[in-house]
This record gives sequence, structure tokens and C-alpha cells, in this order.
Amino acid sequence: MTKGRWILAGIVVAVVGFATVQGLRPKPPPPAEVTTSVAKKGTVTRVVTAAGHLQARETVKVSSNVTGDLLSLSVKEGDHVARGQVLGQIDKRLYETQVTQYRGTVASARAQIAQIDVAIEQDKRDLGRVKRLVDERLASMSDLDKATTQLKVDEGRLASQKELVAQSIGQLDTALYNLSRATLTAPIDGTVLELSHKVGERIRGSDFSEDVVLLMGGLADMEVKAEVGEHEVVAVHLGDETAVDIDAIPDKQFKGHVVAVGKNAQIKNPGTDAEVTTFFVRVGLDVPPEGALPGMSSAVSISTATHENVVMVPIQAVTSREAKKREQKAAPREGELVVADAKAAPANAASGKDDPPTKAATGKPKPVKVVFVVDKDGVAQMREVQTGIASRTDVEILTGVNEGDTVVDGPYRTLARELQEGQKVKQQKPGQGAGDKGPQGGRS
Repeated sequence: MTKGRWILAGIVVAVVGFATVQGLRPKPPPPAEVTTSVAKKGTVTRVVTAAGHLQARETVKVSSNVTGDLLSLSVKEGDHVARGQVLGQIDKRLYETQVTQYRGTVASARAQIAQIDVAIEQDKRDLGRVKRLVDERLASMSDLDKATTQLKVDEGRLASQKELVAQSIGQLDTALYNLSRATLTAPIDGTVLELSHKVGERIRGSDFSEDVVLLMGGLADMEVKAEVGEHEVVAVHLGDETAVDIDAIPDKQFKGHVVAVGKNAQIKNPGTDAEVTTFFVRVGLDVPPEGALPGMSSAVSISTATHENVVMVPIQAVTSREAKKREQKAAPREGELVVADAKAAPANAASGKDDPPTKAATGKPKPVKVVFVVDKDGVAQMREVQTGIASRTDVEILTGVNEGDTVVDGPYRTLARELQEGQKVKQQKPGQGAGDKGPQGGRS
């Protein structure tokens, strides 16, 4: 073999070896196709959403504590009535008879008083004559005692009769009150929401149980009674501005304010894995829409907090990953909870090694909130962030991202699982991966 052939063979071996070595080297992952957004400053408003139903702010049950047949109803459901307007009539003949009876009793008792007054005047005159006769020794002291006693007896009868008159007047007032209760009148300005009885039915009035004839409500003041979860109700305050959507009135949104936050928990499925705790929140509509009726399904969006001029990114840009391992232990941020490992602390102090990352009860590193920031070379850098309040589309970033940084906000699967620290990224073409924005959906 000639010298030239040996040189050629050596070159071939070198090329093959170089190719083999290059083939055995780990290849960097291909660029990940992602969508990005730019961190900007703006206003973030935290919104609590809940479902509920419309109701009149003031509802009144109209009933009577007298018993009788319902003779008439002058209103029907949906009628607008004014305070004091007659709504219906219960048979009042029995109560009219009682009024007449007690009026006679009062008149008779007063007539008796007049008779006793005349008798007392006569007793006084007789007593005067007897005194003069006793002074002239023409009558005895016994006659004087009799005249004095008779005057006192008649004065006692007068006092007793006056008490009887007062008692009779009280009975008459009760009869008049019962008679007035037989006529049903509107206690408020409002609308008839429901009729519970029909003409001819028996109304069983009682001081111990209520027999409701009809239900009234003031539809000029409407509100939504919504159920808010226990983790969100703590952020709701009286007076918070609210947007209300009514299912029966689409494409329109109505303004309102929180007028009451319930303190009594509503617990569903207690003692089970499906246990849910909610609280009622009442939202008053500033201007109730025409045609809105109690019971209509509604949804409320309560603005509980607003932060202005803060750094914000799309809410889907924030994900959870394991904390990055650091070469040097960093000082804890203000307000950050530091968990000490009592067993590892002495060993670490002696060896000079860094403390291990905080771990959950399962022994795995506790995930932290992170955002992937794309640098000028198109490489994704994972940054741990602290977040503030969030709206439906954006979240406030307290630390970790600066205004103007380019952040990865999708697709969801790539961002949550596949994208790695230091991996190159490539902007997706418009429309590509639009259906994979994650649980929060795309930005609006």
C-alpha cells in the first residue's frame, strides 16, 4: 500500500470518528413554538363572580288575623298598587255586629253614670238637710250617719261604673280593629307578586299563625341574592361596585353595589367530600331594568380591589414549577416564610452546603409560581415571581418581571409541562395553537 493510500485511509477514519462523536453528543431540544406577550403597566381589578336570582329588596306578606270568607279581590298578579289601596274584602258582618254590641254597652254604661251623678247630687242635698236638723236637735246622729253612708255608696258606684265604661270602650276599640282587619289594604307602594287565595275561600286568621292572602314587593328597588364561596367572600365589602347580567335580558349589563354580606354560612353536603360552604351576598341594582321580575337568573361580577400603575402579564403566563437550584443561598424576601430544617441545619453549616429547597409534606420540592421570560437571543429564562391581585385576563406581578419583558403565555401544555429553562423558543404563526390557551382561555 502506497503512502498516499495510507493518508487517505487515515482521513476516512478521522472523518468517521468525528461523525460518530458528533452523533453521540446530546442534541439540544428543538425550539419550542410559543405565543408571547409583553409585560406592561396598567390597572388590575380583582373580580369575584357569583350566580343568583333577582328579588324585590322589600317584600311584604299581606294577611289578616280575622277569620271569614274572602268576598272580593280587587287586584291580580302584576298589578301596581299604592300604599293604603284596598286589595280585598273579608266577610265583616260578624265584626260589624260586635261593634254595634259594644257601642250599645258603652252607651248603657255612660247612661248609668248619668243616673249615679243625679243620685250623688241628691245624696249631698239630703246630707246637708240632715246636718241642719242635727244642729237644731230635730234629727239624731244616726240619721246623719245614714245620709253620709249613702253618699259614699253612690260615689263608689260612680267610680265602678266609670271603670266599666273604660272596659267597654276597650272592647269597642278591639271590635273596630277587627272590623278594619277585614278590609285588606296595601302596606307599601309596590307590585302584587303572588295571590295565595281565591274569592270564596276561607281565611283562617290567627294571632299564632299567618294565613297569607297575597305577596307584595317593591319592584322599584331590585337586588340580586347571590351565593359566594367562602374563599372569595372575605374580599367582598359593602359598597363594592358590581356588574349584573340578567339571563332574560341578554346583551345588556346593569350597574349595582353590594348592599349586604351575609354572616350565616350555607353548607351543602356537610360531612362529605362534596361539602361546599357559601355565603349570601345581596347586590342592589342602581337602575332596575323594565321587565325584570323576581326569580330571574342573574350573574354578578363584584369588583373587590383595584391596583393602578402596576406591572401585569396575561394570567395564563404564570405557571407552577419546582424552584430552581441556586449556587448561593439568597436572602429571603420581605414577608417570605422561611422553613428551617432542624436536622439538616448543623450538617449544612459544617459543610458549607446550601440549604435544600423547601419541601412539601410528601418530600417533593414545593412548586413556586414562575414566568418564562424570552431574552434577546430567543431563549426562555424561568423566573420565580410574586403575584398580587388578578382580573379575568391579567395578573399583577410584584417581583420577578419588569415592564417591557417578553413573557411566554401559551400554549398551555407547552408552558405548563414541556418548556424548559434555557430552551430556545419560536413565535407561533398567527392562528396556530389558538385552541390551547389553557384553563383561563385566551386574552381579551
